[in-house]
Amino acid sequence: KSSPAEEFIDTCKAIQELKSVDGKKDPRFLMPILSMMNRSDLIDLLPELLRGDDDDSFLALLERTSHRLERHALVFRDEPTEEDVASLRGMTLCEQLVFLHRVDFAKAGISQRRYLKAIGICLRHERLFNDRVIMAALDHISGTFLSTGEKLPLPYMRTIILVISNHESLHGWICNTLLQRLVDGEIYTDGSQWEGWMRSAKMLENTESSGVSSAEVINKLPTEQLVQYKARYG
Repeated sequence: KSSPAEEFIDTCKAIQELKSVDGKKDPRFLMPILSMMNRSDLIDLLPELLRGDDDDSFLALLERTSHRLERHALVFRDEPTEEDVASLRGMTLCEQLVFLHRVDFAKAGISQRRYLKAIGICLRHERLFNDRVIMAALDHISGTFLSTGEKLPLPYMRTIILVISNHESLHGWICNTLLQRLVDGEIYTDGSQWEGWMRSAKMLENTESSGVSSAEVINKLPTEQLVQYKARYG
């Protein structure tokens, strides 16, 4: 027998289906149940949230998925094993940024412009996605890239550039940890990501007055990549 929570989830989904227009579903009908849904289902739902053109609703829906998980905002929870009975519910703020970066927007029929705008909206919303949340998400993605060889998400370096422009408190972490980690993961084998890395490093190269600089990590680049950087930005 289904639990009351599961029955409520099914009811809200049925209402959303009933209210759909020309096959388009309004995710706002799911607002009451987002924090109760399995994280795997929320991941599948992200493209639907991204398709909307109401930015306030988009942020409100994201915030609702993290309801009751406020104390775990910086955490990316491991996937449950087959032996685990309980599934992960809701989505922490860190997880939201990680999974947003992994959305295959082209496959989902979302324009690149809308997709990148949505990520930018999150990065500018300091109440939800503060510097610590942003760092936790970017740290998780880069750590996965280094430890597993998983390809960096398409918008990753664009996000780093936006963070450098708007989140000065993260400059030290980017210079002292992130840029070197990406080099260790051979980011230079991916042309577009490597261009983003070089641009990010250049933005922080001459910032000694603020106490941080990317000069050290630049000078430690492999010879071929250092030549490329100097030719591009030297």
